Amino acid sequence: MTIVPLSTYLKMHRKRSGLTHDELAFLLGSMRGTSVSRHESGQSLPQLRTALMYEAVFGAAIRELFEGVFAEAREAVNVRAVGMLAYFQKKPRSRKIERKIEVLKAIVGEEDNVRAA
Repeated sequence: MTIVPLSTYLKMHRKRSGLTHDELAFLLGSMRGTSVSRHESGQSLPQLRTALMYEAVFGAAIRELFEGVFAEAREAVNVRAVGMLAYFQKKPRSRKIERKIEVLKAIVGEEDNVRAA
């Protein structure tokens, strides 16, 4: 059975902290509680700076706070990497091409290892 992560785990962290939407918004700087609520529900994603502030408040990495979003992003990169890998494997070999193939294989291999875990 495949476990599908939630889009975000912000609500869980906020509830554990005892902070309200408005209190958390204040810590994040000039946001409204409704913005925090939208981030929690996955209706909207925060800007990078705000995501880093969430990390600072909760002491959890962005990829943990937004695990579902990260999983979707990783899958999108993996799909593109597979296509790009096939493209470069058809090219005449050079050191640059070999390096690109190595990087792309690592991306694809990392995805396979994550799925196997």
